[in-house]
Amino acid sequence: MLAGMWNGFAGLIGILLVVLRASDAFGQAGSLGQWGARFDWPNVAIHTHLLPNGKVMFWSRREWDANNPTEGLDPRDSTPRIWDPQTNTFTSLPRPGFNLFCAGHAFLGDGRLLVAGGHIRDGDGEPHATIYDPDQNTWTRIDDMNRGRWYPTLVTLADGQSVVVSSGSENGQMNDVQQIGKNGHWSSIVNFGGLPYYPRMHLAPDGRVFMSGPLNLTQFLDTSGAGQWTPVGRRNPQDNDNGLQEYGCSVMYDVGKVLYVGGGVPPTNGAVTINLQAPNPTWAPTGSMRFRRRQHNATLLPDGTVLVNGGTQGQGGPQNGFNDLTPGQPIRAAELWDPVTGQWTVLAEEQVDRCYHSTAILLPDATVLSAGGGEFRPDGNIPNDLRDSHRDGQIFSPPYLFRGARPTITSAPTDVTYGQVFNVGTAQPAEIQRATFVRLSSVTHSFNSGQRINFLQFTSDGTQLQVTAPAGPNTCPPGYYLLFILNQQGVPSIAKTIRIHNP
Repeated sequence: MLAGMWNGFAGLIGILLVVLRASDAFGQAGSLGQWGARFDWPNVAIHTHLLPNGKVMFWSRREWDANNPTEGLDPRDSTPRIWDPQTNTFTSLPRPGFNLFCAGHAFLGDGRLLVAGGHIRDGDGEPHATIYDPDQNTWTRIDDMNRGRWYPTLVTLADGQSVVVSSGSENGQMNDVQQIGKNGHWSSIVNFGGLPYYPRMHLAPDGRVFMSGPLNLTQFLDTSGAGQWTPVGRRNPQDNDNGLQEYGCSVMYDVGKVLYVGGGVPPTNGAVTINLQAPNPTWAPTGSMRFRRRQHNATLLPDGTVLVNGGTQGQGGPQNGFNDLTPGQPIRAAELWDPVTGQWTVLAEEQVDRCYHSTAILLPDATVLSAGGGEFRPDGNIPNDLRDSHRDGQIFSPPYLFRGARPTITSAPTDVTYGQVFNVGTAQPAEIQRATFVRLSSVTHSFNSGQRINFLQFTSDGTQLQVTAPAGPNTCPPGYYLLFILNQQGVPSIAKTIRIHNP
């Protein structure tokens, strides 16, 4: 009898310990977030995009077998793929006819993805451009640009078209001509001599394009007419030689407000912000990250915070700190920036290094996909060790997903016009504290040119929300956005994808 009582008591203790461990793990996730298990990908996700249908398109530099690479690093074509987060399956897409590696890209106002430029060899770019239609699953070649483009940046403009900025040409010289793409054709505007690769660019509230870096002297680009560049101010007033802060991240975290964080050699942990709607926009310091980083990614979350992951703090290696993978130099812990306090919080660690050629994007369920890294020549000649090419991904669940039950969106329109008041059904209308639009991501080389956020005004009649769409395309370029609603605990819903456009 005593043995039976003891066995029962021991069983009770075991159950209690399991509950306590689960509670402890849940508590840690509530403060640190949680990384899911690493899972295999068919290739390295160097260019990654969230499509309007909720699937993820990506491509790498080459096709290869982990044990016996069949191509060098400079093939003349590429195979884009689709990852379906709902089924965790991968599908190969039609080949576009040239290598899309090192191209620039941006979603047009109708949801198609424009890809400009591509890879011939390091420093030499293709002049080609093509458009992917996710509805038809087709690539459509459009006019070639003025010259080749390698490491260009594309920005969606207020009319839903795009501007392409900077890059290396087909013979390794810089292509200083900026071009506007409209309806498959290109028109050249003002030059900018000495503009670096992949400049960090954002559409500003006055319709101009703002270059936040990597040059220290930041600029506005007026794309109307012949175009005009206008200096705005220096991120670092003490730097008078306009030095580069390359491979830092730039995020428009609110209308007209930009965060620039990390980058440079040696890497910095510093961060600065600017409000482009101020009478005299000036960069000002905000809180510094715990870790110095370059080659990291910064992802805008639906509550307006910014998640940084990956990167390296090293400044050594064969390329003098370009992508230092020396053990102990890559940073695996994520960090979260709060724009209200300006402070950073250190979060959970990823399982692998995510440095040069890694990507990260926000998914519709408010988690973040982190993938890729590698596929480069550390010494400028020999490809990197295959162990440093990461054909895998991990999903990060931020702390807000461990604060309680999610609110739900039961109904929402598929498209809205500027200034429209539209209904959003939810089972918890009285609990909703915030509604946001987050533009679909399109990311490569530590910069997501597409992501931006709008905080939406709304009221409730007790049964549903009446949400007001942004007033105009300068503050919310036409295209597809993730609509999130967040409750009083800051927990986001699963998003609904909505297209916004002119009436």
